Amino acid sequence: MKDHEKQLLAEIRRGNEQAFKELFFRYQPRIINFLESLTHDREVSRDMAQEIFLSIWKNRDRLQQVDTASAYLYRAARHKAYDYFDLLAVSERYAEEYLAKTIQEESEEEKIFVRELQALIDHTVRQLSPQRQRIYRLSREHGLSNQEIALRLGISKRTVENQLTAALAVLRKIIYLLALFLAHSI
Repeated sequence: MKDHEKQLLAEIRRGNEQAFKELFFRYQPRIINFLESLTHDREVSRDMAQEIFLSIWKNRDRLQQVDTASAYLYRAARHKAYDYFDLLAVSERYAEEYLAKTIQEESEEEKIFVRELQALIDHTVRQLSPQRQRIYRLSREHGLSNQEIALRLGISKRTVENQLTAALAVLRKIIYLLALFLAHSI
């Protein structure tokens, strides 16, 4: 199998589209499933997998340092997930800072927007499962670390991380949809 992968990668480096299709169809579903286990979001995982394979094709000349396609793909997927979570954290911080800043400003329109956004977030959090809602509130409203939440609830830190990731994915979708709506209404 390893020899076949090396041959496949060599063919892709040469620009062989059939070899690339074989790689894509063999690994794309696995990479999506792997990413979904990290992000808890099927659509985001599909998009990330597409980006990974597109990058492989565009940068195929760099594949000469790669021995194992599967290891390379999973490493690329893991890095793509890290980038996603970094972006998510930045977006969340930006939203929190924007909310805090907007509250301080004089504009009544902005204050209304902030109240409506906070109400939307609160409503979305109330729709989460009881455990996910509790974990989100302990993290975001009470400022507890994942380890502190795990100890308080008697669950593993990994469960806390998974539940928090899933909650943030839902909120990210809501905020993203709202941003799209606002961008189109301006």
